Amino acid sequence: MNDLAKRFDEIVVAASRQGLLVFPGYLGDDLPTVWWQGDPEDWPDFLGIAKAEGQRTLFVGQTVLHAEDLQELAEWVEERMGAGSTNGNRARLKEFERYIGLTGEVRIGWIKDGVAYLLQHRTEWYEDFLDLMDEVQEDDELSDYSRDE
Repeated sequence: MNDLAKRFDEIVVAASRQGLLVFPGYLGDDLPTVWWQGDPEDWPDFLGIAKAEGQRTLFVGQTVLHAEDLQELAEWVEERMGAGSTNGNRARLKEFERYIGLTGEVRIGWIKDGVAYLLQHRTEWYEDFLDLMDEVQEDDELSDYSRDE
């Protein structure tokens, strides 16, 4: 599946049918978190658990790839690698252009007793995009570290 937008809509509708309030947004990283380890396709079971736990509000978020996201990453790569360098990262960035406007991640969760319960579903291309972002960031940090010495 290359676009999780339909999945996002299905989750919102199903949550509403179960009487859960849908709050658009992501839970912060500062809470202790329990991640769903089952198949992300089992999100109806995740909603069922929220309902059985007496939850009223479900947090639902999605990440859409925007042209600006690619542009910023391309600028970062260009800055790091130089304008004339032949780098596989440019080709990888070009591959992501076909996913502009598509939803790459859906995350749903709730909070109980100060603990966030989360289910995350990502497309393969979005995982690859995040991997590239991490690689570029790592290269940047290593470059900054070597300049400090």
